[in-house]
Amino acid sequence: MMEDLKAIFTKEYIAKLERLSIGLTERLGAVGYSGGRKSSAKGSSLEFSDFREYIPGDDLRRVDWNGYGRFDKLYLKLFLEEKQAAVNLFLDTSKSMDFGGKAVMAKALAASLAYIAAGGGDRTQIFAFGEKAGAQKQGITKKGQLSETLDFLDGLEPGGGTDYLRAIRERSGLGRGVSIILSDFLSEQAPWDAVKLLQEKKQEVYLLRILTPEEIEPQRGGMVRLVDSETGETRDLELSEHAVSAYKQALRQQESALREFCWRRGAGYCRTDTETPLLAALEQLLNG
Repeated sequence: MMEDLKAIFTKEYIAKLERLSIGLTERLGAVGYSGGRKSSAKGSSLEFSDFREYIPGDDLRRVDWNGYGRFDKLYLKLFLEEKQAAVNLFLDTSKSMDFGGKAVMAKALAASLAYIAAGGGDRTQIFAFGEKAGAQKQGITKKGQLSETLDFLDGLEPGGGTDYLRAIRERSGLGRGVSIILSDFLSEQAPWDAVKLLQEKKQEVYLLRILTPEEIEPQRGGMVRLVDSETGETRDLELSEHAVSAYKQALRQQESALREFCWRRGAGYCRTDTETPLLAALEQLLNG
């Protein structure tokens, strides 16, 4: 996996992304969303449909100023002909992602998904998180915003632990649509409550897990000192056949729990690794 994020987005790679630029929410099966893509239906342009919270970059002419006077909060008026979805990307920037190229791959996938979404007329928001909600970039609606999106992602530095639920609780104005959590999911906190909260917010939820080949298939060896990248805790361990086998079993159990939970909740789940080509990982997510 390349270490230079911007070097990944060559003209050749972007040309390949163009072939995937069908509405991301359509590819992932989200329905009932509202926003700005015109439908083929006639005569509904002035028919009011719903409200959603204002997102920076929205047309101020659509703000419900009467509602602002009552609630001291900005809401946007939506109409039936509008079908622009919100694509919300929650990017894990905890310290454990700073290993084996996981952070770079997660950022590259996020930028690629934002580009694909823009090609389909959807609006993307990127929310970084670790132990708490971090930086965010909203209002990505055009493919020409790729450079500024890469600048934003390039400035995110991994650090600290992981709190999925807090990352969701501290975000508002998601808009009905798709939410994708990009993470290694190697945390003591499981994402169960975060997924449930997103679904309560009318989100079609997908978990995109990114691991390294070494994390999936550790090799036998001698004595090693393991360091928890998020807590700093250390443990001396001999990578014997028994230890490696126990690790693989624990990883399989965790993987099975993630898949089963997503299946029961009607959420999507996809696992990839840092050696998988980006386009193959994207196709795996988009095509299930």
